[in-house]
Amino acid sequence: MRYISILVISCSILFVTCDMPVGLEPVSGVEGKITFIGDWQEDIQAVTIIALDKLDLENPAANLVTYSNLIDSGISEAEYFIQLLPEQYFLAAVGITVDPGLFAVKIDSFLSLETIPIVIIDNDIRNLTTSIRVNSQEITVVDREINF
Repeated sequence: MRYISILVISCSILFVTCDMPVGLEPVSGVEGKITFIGDWQEDIQAVTIIALDKLDLENPAANLVTYSNLIDSGISEAEYFIQLLPEQYFLAAVGITVDPGLFAVKIDSFLSLETIPIVIIDNDIRNLTTSIRVNSQEITVVDREINF
């Protein structure tokens, strides 16, 4: 009986001194569905959506902010998400021409060389030239359709 009393008192002290978690902070970013139509090009091993702070498709490495989750080649549709700070961005769907694992691990090396092993696969020039405004604590939905 004595041990039970000590256990109850100890648990009570523990519950009183512990802070309640407040949850996760809302994030800002872009999400959407990307649909692929046609046969995948053989040199594309994965796809991602990149966010650029300035539109320069000749050298996307110079303006790359971040990229979405990697999407495996050969599928017909997938969802993506990019967490971003509130700001204005340009989005581009790109094919990754190296092993996706190598891309993820070596991204800083690629950026320091200002060359990324990607090809732009967005067919609609309006997708590339239209900026997206990301607001604080909001997720903007942007769907893409890619024709190979």
